[in-house]
Amino acid sequence: MKSRLLPNGLSRRTNRCLLNAGIPIDREAIRHALKTGKLYPFLWPPNYGIYTHAEVCLWAGIDAEALSCRPSQDEVTPYPANGLSYRANRCLSRSAIPATKMAVHHALRTGVLVPGKRPSNFGPQTHAELCRWAGVDPAAIISARPKRTTSGPID
Repeated sequence: MKSRLLPNGLSRRTNRCLLNAGIPIDREAIRHALKTGKLYPFLWPPNYGIYTHAEVCLWAGIDAEALSCRPSQDEVTPYPANGLSYRANRCLSRSAIPATKMAVHHALRTGVLVPGKRPSNFGPQTHAELCRWAGVDPAAIISARPKRTTSGPID
């Protein structure tokens, strides 16, 4: 299935990706974003993959192969060597929780980190990993949270 092109010559998906990234639909602005790395497949913006990248490069008149596809080691900020997986470190950083045992323990107790609810990609495995790492019993966390009560009458 081919997507319909809009009057500017880009597909709806590509237009949405560029607008979400805050990049104006202008050839010079897109060329600048491509050369500086603001547009990068699988990194930023979300849903900007290799096909969208190829479409944008073709539209902007830039050879997609000529652009460096990998950021340099200076641009990549590695996660600390704290014993947590990449996913766990990423969940903590997106939630603005420091990767310390005390901060993770507090976030688990207060319900900031709830598997399946918040943050995204924080599921049962990541929850179990953080509980083991912080030295917290997962069963004690669930029982310590306040119970929800129904406000309406029960039949």
